[in-house]
Amino acid sequence: MSRQTVPLAAVLLLAGLTVAWGACWPAMKFAVGEVPVLTFRFLTALGGGLLMLALSALQGSSIALPRREWGITAFAALFNVTGWFYLTALGLTLLPASRASVIAYTMPLFAILSAWALRQDRINAQKIVGLCFGLGAVFFLLGENPGRLGDAPLGVLVILCAAACWGIGTVLQKREWSMPVLTLAGWQLLIGGLPLGILAAAHDHAPFARMTGVGILVLAYVIVVATGFGYWAWFSVLKLTTASVASIAVLAVPPIGVMLSALLLGEHVGWREVTALLLIMAALATVLPLPRPFRR
Repeated sequence: MSRQTVPLAAVLLLAGLTVAWGACWPAMKFAVGEVPVLTFRFLTALGGGLLMLALSALQGSSIALPRREWGITAFAALFNVTGWFYLTALGLTLLPASRASVIAYTMPLFAILSAWALRQDRINAQKIVGLCFGLGAVFFLLGENPGRLGDAPLGVLVILCAAACWGIGTVLQKREWSMPVLTLAGWQLLIGGLPLGILAAAHDHAPFARMTGVGILVLAYVIVVATGFGYWAWFSVLKLTTASVASIAVLAVPPIGVMLSALLLGEHVGWREVTALLLIMAALATVLPLPRPFRR
C-alpha cells in the first residue's frame, strides 16, 4: 500500500493547529454566553482578517486581491468562513462544547467525498482505514447513548452543516493561488465575515451589554490564536499536503477540545474519551507516516 510522506513543516503546523483549535471550543462556548453569535463571529472574522493582512504587509508582501481571483476567493470564503463561523457558534448555543467539537470533526468525511466528486483526489485503502479510525473516535465521543442527541436535533443538524461547509471549503482551497497565504487568509476572513456583520447590525442590539473582562480576553484568544494563527497554519498545510490527509489529521482536535472543556467548563471525561484518543492516534499513524528526516 502506497504511503504518502508528509513534509515535516506540515506535521509541525498541524501539531500547533490542533492545540490552538482544540482550546478554541471551550473558549467559544464561554464567549457566546456573553456576546450574541453574529456579533462574536463577525468580530473574530474582522479581527483575524485585519491581523493577517497587517502581517502580510509587514513581511513586504502585496495585500492586493487579484481581480481574476475575486470570484473563487469569495466562493471559498462562503464555506470556509461564513458557513463554518456562524454555524459552529450557533451550535455551541445548543450543545455542550465537547460534543459540538466532536460532531464538527466529521468534516473529513465531507472533504474526502467532495475531493472525490471533484476528482481532486482518490479514495484509497489508506484513507478509508484512517477515516474509519477517526470517525470511530467521533462516535465514541458522542456519549453513552448516541440517541440522546435527539434531545437537541437542531444543534446536531447545525453542527453537521458546519462540518459540510468546512469540508467543501477545504477542497475548494486546494488550487494554485497567486497570493501569499497570509493575504489569502486575510481576504477570505474579511469577505466571509461581511455577511455576518450585516446580519449582526440588523439583529444584535446592545451586543456588549453582558461582556466581562474575561470575555474580552477570550475574544482576543479566538481572534489572534484560533483565527489568525489557525487559518494561516491551515492554509499553509493545504499547500503542503492533500485535502484528505490534512482533514483526517485535524481529527486530533476533538479530544483536545473535550479534555479542555472538562477542565475549564466542568464537562465529564471518562473511558470513552480515552478510547477516542487511542483511535485518533491510530488514524494519524495511518495517514501521517514520519517525514523523511525522521525516517532516516
